Parts: sequence; structure tokens; C-alpha cells
Amino acid sequence: MYQHIVIAVDGSKTAEKALDEAIRIAKIASSAISLVHVASLRDMAIEGVGALDTHQLHDLAFRQARDLLDKAQKRAINEGVSRVDCHIAESWEGGKDMADALIRFADSRHAELIVIGTHGRTGLAHLLLGSFAENVMRKTHCPLLVVRGSED
Repeated sequence: MYQHIVIAVDGSKTAEKALDEAIRIAKIASSAISLVHVASLRDMAIEGVGALDTHQLHDLAFRQARDLLDKAQKRAINEGVSRVDCHIAESWEGGKDMADALIRFADSRHAELIVIGTHGRTGLAHLLLGSFAENVMRKTHCPLLVVRGSED
């Protein structure tokens, strides 16, 4: 079965559902899990135009990521997963670069499964916002479990 599972964590409801599935699998398979947050520094820079310099932006992104990962790690441990680690990656490019960062991490850790949530956007929303899940699916050689949110 899966010895090491990588889970993308971003604080969204779909990522929470993906974490639920990953925890369920990890408990059954006695897997180690790595929680990964890919901080989109570009998006943060756009939202805070002129308000923060690069160093402050980086610090803010990492503080927010650390908070998300700490909560997810506590949840996984409380639900019975004994081997949980956390990793923060960063992207200045967004979209495809964020997917690449997740895949690079999974490859570097020899992950046997990647678990991600998706919003399931279609049409114009998909065109404008892109699809992190689709980019991961197209590029990874690792098995991928995509969990769709029910609210979409």
C-alpha cells in the first residue's frame, strides 16, 4: 500500500476534504504523511500592492502557511496518524509553478500518493483561474487522488 502520502494544504474546504481522505488512507495503510502548503507569493503581492516589501511579504506568507500546517498536523495526529511532517514551498509564478513545487516535493520524498482538493471549476472560471489539480495531474508520475468539494 502507500508508505508515504503527500497532501496539499491551503485552508480551503476542498483541501480539508482531501485531508480527511488522506488521513483515512494513512490510518489504514500505516502511512507517513507530508502536509505541503505552496505559498503563492505573487497572489499575496497583488493583494497587498505597496503595503509590504518583499521580506515582509515572505514572512507573512510563511506565518500564514505555518498556521495552516500546524492545524492540519494536529488534526492528523489527533485522528491517529503517527508520522506527520510539514513543508512550505513558495511560488512567485502561481498556477503551474505551484503545481510544479508540489510535484518536486513529492518526488524528493519518494511519495507514493499525492492527495489534493479541487474546486471543480468549469468554463470561464476555469479559464481565468486555471486548475491546480489539472496541472498536477498532467505533470506528476505519482498516483494522484483528487477530492472534489461538495459545495461547488
